[in-house]
Amino acid sequence: MRQTSFLIALLMLLTGWWLGWYTHDRFGTEPEHVILREPSPATRTLTPEPAVSVAPVAGPGRAATLADLLGRHDFGAVVERYAALQQASSEAAVAAREEILAAARALIDAHRYQLAEDLLQQFLVMAHRDVAARMLLAEAYHGQGDDRAAIDQLYEAKGYAYRAAMLQRITARIREHVAALVQVMKRSEDHAALLLLYQHLVQLEPDYAPYFMGLADTQLALDDMEAARRSLLLIAQDPTVGVQAQTRLTEINLALVERQGLDGGEEAAALVGIPLQRSGNHFIVAGRPGGTHSVQLLIDTGASLTIFTPDVFQRRGIRYQDTGRTRVFQTANGPVRAPVYRLAALTIGDWQVNALDIGVLDLGRDTGIDGLLGMNFLSHFQFFIDQNESVLMLTGD
Repeated sequence: MRQTSFLIALLMLLTGWWLGWYTHDRFGTEPEHVILREPSPATRTLTPEPAVSVAPVAGPGRAATLADLLGRHDFGAVVERYAALQQASSEAAVAAREEILAAARALIDAHRYQLAEDLLQQFLVMAHRDVAARMLLAEAYHGQGDDRAAIDQLYEAKGYAYRAAMLQRITARIREHVAALVQVMKRSEDHAALLLLYQHLVQLEPDYAPYFMGLADTQLALDDMEAARRSLLLIAQDPTVGVQAQTRLTEINLALVERQGLDGGEEAAALVGIPLQRSGNHFIVAGRPGGTHSVQLLIDTGASLTIFTPDVFQRRGIRYQDTGRTRVFQTANGPVRAPVYRLAALTIGDWQVNALDIGVLDLGRDTGIDGLLGMNFLSHFQFFIDQNESVLMLTGD
């Protein structure tokens, strides 16, 4: 009997102990988590990865954070997350933008320029007007040795900037990049590449006379005096380089007389500026799309295609045809798809371009303009915007 009681007591004790252990192990109060510790100094590598590439790993039951995605360089998912935050919360989107730009900055500082470029390019699909992102992208291009792309990106940023201090900062960087690139090309005596650079620069910034001087000097180095002469005629009245341009013109005209018996006086006298109307930092020029009608067009060298508002085509006498094509245009409210028409001709001053494609797009109310004069018209000529006299100078290309 005693033996039986002892066995029962022992069995109850063992059962209680087992139940206590099982309950603590299965239903204990301590949360399950993984602690990621910094490696000890002895286990660290001599060249650790930058902080941006090290992010917490999303464990079971935890959604990946923006930092996780940036750390994995999953930039497509980063942009998707940013787009979702824009829809849900402006404050969250602002914070996400700062995190994305900080990650790009860290990649650039770590000389991981290609990764920074990939991140920024994908981000700019969603935020194409972001000036800070474009300036960082210019740094990424510069780090990879592509100064031409860096300069283009800085001009893109300048087109969206509006604060005076930021505009000055961007312009200063442009001047630095251009000066460095010009020096490299001059040292290597690569006049052909220098010519292409200046031809590109005078279209990007057609109101900066020193670029035209650089273009003329390069054309002279290539012994193309006629082209240099046309470039100099555009800036002959500029207050900063006009005296220098006129001196060169005199030298070229004398050389042309000796070489060809050509007197350049008539061409110089015929180069008359087309009046412009200033609108803030922009200029408006009158154009004629046919007949006697006149339209007011804002000069926009950042626009590849000339734009007319739909109202223009309500006027009689304008010859055009609907091409049946459409095109996406970037506007202040995002991308907009609009039809493309073809004008029989567009005339600015005494200069005319035939069969000119134009986008048909509503530019909003109270703009005071009928459209934008884009590069598909202006690229047919050499042109200079004289801000001091408010005139547009054009010569044949």
